[in-house]
Amino acid sequence: MTKHRTYIFRIISMALGLGLLSACQQQNIQPSNTKNTQKEAIVIDLDLTQSPKVTTAAKAQEKTVDQEQTHSTTIATAAPVTIEENLEILLSPAPPAPSPEAAAIIPASAIELHDDGPLLPAELNQDIQHIYQSPIAKRQALLLSMAQELLPTDYAQASARLLTQIELELLDPALLGDYLDTQAAAALKLDDSFGAIVWLHQAQLLSPTTEPLILQQRLTLKACAYEQNGLALGAAKALIQLSQLNHSDDSKQYNERIWRALTQLSPNQLNQQLTQSGKDSIAIAWYELALVPLRHHDLDRQLQALEQWLQLWPDHPAAYKLPGALANLADLSAQQPKKVALALPLQGRLGKIGQAVVDGFMAARFQAAAEQATVPDIKVYDTAAMQSLDELYAMAQTDQIELIIGPLDKNKVVQLHQQNSLSIPTLALNYTPIETSLIAVDDDFSLPQITLTQFGLAVEDEAEQIARRGLSEGHQRVVVLHQDQPWAIRAAQHFSQTWAHLGGDIASQVSFSGAGDHSNAITKALLIDQSHSRAKSLKNILAGTGNRVKFEPRRRQDVDAIVLFALPADGRQVVPTLAFHYAANLPVYASHHIYQGPTSSNRDRDLENVIFTELPWLLDQPPIQQQISAKWPERMRYTRLFALGVDAYRLFPRLEQLRAYTESRVHGVTGQLQINRQGRIVSQNSWAQFVKGKVVPAPRYLEQP
Repeated sequence: MTKHRTYIFRIISMALGLGLLSACQQQNIQPSNTKNTQKEAIVIDLDLTQSPKVTTAAKAQEKTVDQEQTHSTTIATAAPVTIEENLEILLSPAPPAPSPEAAAIIPASAIELHDDGPLLPAELNQDIQHIYQSPIAKRQALLLSMAQELLPTDYAQASARLLTQIELELLDPALLGDYLDTQAAAALKLDDSFGAIVWLHQAQLLSPTTEPLILQQRLTLKACAYEQNGLALGAAKALIQLSQLNHSDDSKQYNERIWRALTQLSPNQLNQQLTQSGKDSIAIAWYELALVPLRHHDLDRQLQALEQWLQLWPDHPAAYKLPGALANLADLSAQQPKKVALALPLQGRLGKIGQAVVDGFMAARFQAAAEQATVPDIKVYDTAAMQSLDELYAMAQTDQIELIIGPLDKNKVVQLHQQNSLSIPTLALNYTPIETSLIAVDDDFSLPQITLTQFGLAVEDEAEQIARRGLSEGHQRVVVLHQDQPWAIRAAQHFSQTWAHLGGDIASQVSFSGAGDHSNAITKALLIDQSHSRAKSLKNILAGTGNRVKFEPRRRQDVDAIVLFALPADGRQVVPTLAFHYAANLPVYASHHIYQGPTSSNRDRDLENVIFTELPWLLDQPPIQQQISAKWPERMRYTRLFALGVDAYRLFPRLEQLRAYTESRVHGVTGQLQINRQGRIVSQNSWAQFVKGKVVPAPRYLEQP
């Protein structure tokens, strides 16, 4: 009787265990097969994953075809890919093969396409029914034709799904180029610029063309895809080539778009293109023109260089109508301030910080004077010795100051921001707190007072830059890890808001104190703690059955990148811990805080492959940075503030230009500087990456198309 009870107990226990295993399978928890459960361990792979988010174009392909309004057949879905897999797609010799679902024959009853947009009209559904009733060999061309017909309308998602039904092996080879171009156009219509670039690359490899109309269409798609993806060089090259095609369009219509792209390129990129352009005089002239404001920070020197360019290239399309701010360069040069005041603290709590900014500013002025550029008269006010801002502006008016640079104290900047207008235009060297409205649509902004411009080193700028790069490289769902410190909390919050605004998903956002809790934070973010909890429950259920459970935890599989806001010491703990918890293959993006500076040691080996933002001042080390470092080696803790002072000098003469031409940029030592509608100077830093313990440039993928 006792034996029977034991046997019954084991049967019940195993039944409960199998029930839990079935539930686990519904949560994507896959048990391993075992032939001898009494002798071998039950190996259960606890995979706590969710369905990853896919791109917009892929979403469109996930919809269903209604079969007689009662049954539905799922059309091929597109799985998310990592950056490396994206590159494999780009460099593969053949287009992505259709999935089995996409290659399957769709029944003739599949007549309706449903999506989140408007329903297809009845006549279009009728046309689709006729297509699916046609012979399979003829059907492919008809599907392509219908997709092309729907694409310019409000039914782009339906068009994208029709494209997934085309069987490439049955498609007429003469239509392959049309198919690839249409796939690119559909991806672009659905805001998937990366997908569009992939398809266009395949079209270029598998269906090259010299036919003018097709080439014009393809270059137009390419330019738009690169523009939307933020790949300025690719956009500029496509637009320059497009402007030279022999078609009826006026080539000068592309001038502003070409200039907008070229102003985003660095001097190194432009010089490299000059050496690679061969005999393309139109392209060479464009690159030379883009170098004018980069070679000369002084507006008068820019004007002289522009006149020389016009003499050298009188018949160039840009010579007939100068793009951007170049058309009004003479007026802007005449309007730049001649008497400037530096209003910064030179003593007290912020004294050393203020002095570093002053020294950087004056170093840039001395460099400009050595280059025989026009330099302003400078007056320095010690704001630490002043009782109020009213005293500062009264003194400046007495001295006939045309522009005030400062203050540095955030509270004083807030006071200025709260005033309706200032008696003297001011370039404040700090920011008011950034709110969520910063990432709203431009139409939601109210125009700020034009007398106050804010400039500084904001971690929010880096957070937004990381968000834009991550999305442009194909990532959709990320984990955010940040230190429990005010700057990191602000950065994480701004990143998450920007990421969501741009269409991405936050899988989890977890903080850590740095007091030995890195592993706990990561196991929580990657859901490994839930994996352990489920394994413990399973062991309890199988206890007494004679079965031994071998537990192999796995991280969640629904994320494709990690965003990290941490100081170097914590970063060196976090990155190896990510690898320990099965996340070594996920790219890690970080702010400049992860970088401690140049070193001859191996201290940064634990940060391998981390991509981060940093000032060109520290990565490129321009001559002025080297001069300041040599002069004040003991003050290198303030090196970023020296850079702030240098850029304040280079920025102030061009404030009117930036306001009048919002696409204009100043290439500074703190990054590419551009003004937004809130009157804030937004900076785009350079990119770097840790490789074998050293820091190397990390340009975006496809930045050299």
